[in-house]
Parts: sequence; structure tokens; C-alpha cells
Amino acid sequence: MRENNRNSIEKCRKKLPQFTTMNVIDGQAGLVIYSSLIFYSLTIDNILNIIVLLILAGVSIAMLTGQNGIITQAQNAKEKTVKASELEGIQLAVIGSETKDNEYLDILDEESFKKELEKHFGSEKLDVVANGDGSFIITINDRKYYVNDDKTVIDSDNVIEIGPDEFANFRDDVNNGNSYEGKAVLLTSDITLSGEWEPIGFIDSNTDEKNPETENNKPFKGIFDGCNHTINNLKISSTDNKYNGLFSFVVDGTIRNITIGKESEISGSQGAGVVGYLYGFKGNISNCVNNANTNCGGIARIIAGQHIIYNCKNYGTVNGMGGILGSSNGIDEWPEEYKNYSHKIINCGNYGKIMRKRGDYCGGLVGFFKGDILNCCNKGEISNNTATYTGGIAGNIVGAIENCYNIKNISGKNRVGGILGSTGSGKGERNIINCYSSGDVVGSGVYVGQIVGIIETEQTNAITNCYTKNDTFTFKDLGDAFKEDTGENNGYPMLKWE
Repeated sequence: MRENNRNSIEKCRKKLPQFTTMNVIDGQAGLVIYSSLIFYSLTIDNILNIIVLLILAGVSIAMLTGQNGIITQAQNAKEKTVKASELEGIQLAVIGSETKDNEYLDILDEESFKKELEKHFGSEKLDVVANGDGSFIITINDRKYYVNDDKTVIDSDNVIEIGPDEFANFRDDVNNGNSYEGKAVLLTSDITLSGEWEPIGFIDSNTDEKNPETENNKPFKGIFDGCNHTINNLKISSTDNKYNGLFSFVVDGTIRNITIGKESEISGSQGAGVVGYLYGFKGNISNCVNNANTNCGGIARIIAGQHIIYNCKNYGTVNGMGGILGSSNGIDEWPEEYKNYSHKIINCGNYGKIMRKRGDYCGGLVGFFKGDILNCCNKGEISNNTATYTGGIAGNIVGAIENCYNIKNISGKNRVGGILGSTGSGKGERNIINCYSSGDVVGSGVYVGQIVGIIETEQTNAITNCYTKNDTFTFKDLGDAFKEDTGENNGYPMLKWE
């Protein structure tokens, strides 16, 4: 073996004793590599020296740089190590910001979480996008991670970005059985659709909605974040799905930050702009806007289990049940510990007309609801001249309506109210607190009221601190959720989030 080659190998061996050793067999030099991490933290000069030595030892260029080559494996190992370190840092930042003033937070505080992230990563190569609902998109060194509102962290390998060219393929992938469970799908730009849209997810028209997870149905189970982009020209008229929407069927999944643009229309099967059917005990809908004309709900048609609809708005005309949601369901066959679960609608507003042409239950926010409606408003006219249960906020509810208002006219038949049509029958409390209705309320049948059409269950203090247009009141009378009118409500109070 030439002396200069031997000296180079010996020099490399001394620098990297934990990784390599030198063998001389029949005058030939060779290197035994103990780990693909040989290149992990070396300088470029060291790497070049090692490459030269390996070539001299008879290692081909393909063995070095091919798909399974030594250099490729070393690079992959390094990247995996870096990703694992970044993921761990984000998880530690989550833990470090879970409490504030010695109190546990249900969702992460934006300011505290950003400070914790900067402790681990600095600010130069860190970008944090807060969605306002406790979820975050985090970019570190051009790699994206996702923190959901339940504080789970999705690693960069499971964060998928799609644009107009991939959108239909994503839909087809879900409808062929890929649920995207454990993944976050991010939309990178606005999309203008053409022709009839086949919804994402499939739920057969003959499905029992109390037991929808059958082999034939194909739900979306991941997180879809529209990143505040718009889907334009969404048109659905099919009856193949039981429920229509951009997403037909979602199980334990979350849809957020998407706007359904104008020139969109949902018909055929009962549906809504964003989600047809949301089922399960986790997963929410947040920061969504609907401009489509629909035949049942503005944002969602039906939800069952336990979910939150947060910070959503409807501007489309709804020929159906509710501006935000058609209805929610309780499932009698669920295990006992789940039977008392309920939903929440928070910080939502309806601005579109609600027209119920047939059937019962019609409301500015929702037709029938099991759960609480908090800090919501209706600014769309409501007409339901053929059926029962019509209200400015809800037609019928098992739960509470708190810090809500209606400023538009309402017409119905039986059980018509400025806030609630009827408290309904059955178990559960019904409370209406800190609400007002300033619109005219008209009913062609029985049980018509400026706040509630009829309280049908034996409740005490069911209506607390509520006002009509005949009363004198200010935003201060309604509590901390309200503020003075800025010119939109003809002098009547507004909610602070508006």
C-alpha cells in the first residue's frame, strides 16, 4: 500500500476511532464502518477525506451516493435525528405552556407557547402561525409541524401540503379508504372548482346515522386546515351521499380555516357548505365561513357525539334548519358514560336568510340542538310558516343559550320565539341568560313569545336577564361579553368578538 494512502487512513482513524478502523489485508487498505452516523457532525474537509479513502479502498461512487449508499444513509440518519429533536422541543414547549398563573389551560395560550418555542429554537428560523382556537402551524428550518387544539403534536412527516393540482386527488384518496388519521392536511392556495364536486368522504344514503362506521362508508379522520383560503364555485347536487358538503363524512376529525366562496350551492341530499356529518367524541369545526346557498345548514348539516363549532359565520341562504348547523343528535345506543355528552356553538354568527319550506325545527344558528350556545348572534331574517319550533337563535334546545342576540324579524307557525322556539320536553336544563331580541316575532299558530315561544319543561329561572325591543337596556346590562354598537346594530349592543 502506498505510504501516503496509509498516512491518510491513519489520520482518519485517529480522528474517528469510534466509527472506523483500518484493516490491511494482502497490502490492500480497507475501512470497517460502524455506523451511518460517520458523517453526522464532520467538517466538509473530513467528509472529502473519507470519500477519497473509501474510493481508494474499492468502494464505488454508487455505493457512496446511491439510494442506499453510505452518504445517503448518513444524511437520512442525520435528518431523522434533527426531526426527532425538533419534535421533542415542540412537545416540551407544549408542556411548558399548559399552565398560566398556576392554572391548567384547556387550550394553549398563544403568547406563552411562542415564548416557550423560542427558548428551544430561537426566533431566527422559527415561524409560528396561531389559528386562534388553540391550534398552531410551526415551521422550523422549512419543516412544518402541527399542534392541534387538544395539544397533540403532529410531526413533519405527517403534515401534508396540497394545492389546486392535488385537491381532487386528496378527495379520491379519502374516498378510496385513506382516512388520513393522525395527519394534518394544509391547503396552500385558493381553489376554483369546475363542474359538479364529489364530496370528500362518503356516507351511504342508507346508512343508520347512529352507527355510521361501516365498511362501505369512507370517513375523513384527520385535520384539514384551509389556512384561510377559499374554495370557490363549490356545486353539489348528488344524492349518492346521505349528507352533502365540501366534506361529506368526518369521524373524530377537525376542519378549520376554510371559506366556501360565492357562486356555490349545495342541493341534492341534505347538506351544508363545509361538513355534511361530523361524528364521534373529538374533532371540531372552527374559523370557517360559508357563502354557499344550502338546503339544510350553513356550516354543518348534523353532528353527533361531542364537538365544538367555534368562530364560524354563514352568509348564504339556507333553505332548511339553521345558519350554522342543521341539528345535533344524541345516540341512545352509546355507552352510558357518553350519553350525557353534548356540543357547543361558540362565537358564531348567521347573516344569511333562513327559510324552512317543510318540516319542523328552524333557527338562526341551529334547528335542534343538544348543548350550549354561547356568544352568538343572528342577523338574518327567518321564516318558517309551515312547521313548529322556530327561534332567532335555535328552534329547540336541550342546554343553555347565553350571551346571544337576534336583530332580525322572525315568522313561524307554532312555538316561535325571538331567541328560542321551545325548550322541548325530556331531561336536561334549559337556561337563557343575558340575551336580547330586537326583531319582530310573528306566529300564525300558538305559543309565540318575544324571547321564548313556550317553556315546556318544569324549569325555574329558565330566563335570566333577557330583553326585547320594548325594554330599555345597554351593553352594560348584558354583561362582559357585550360592547357598545359600532354602527351595525341600529344602536343595539354587539358582542366583543365582532
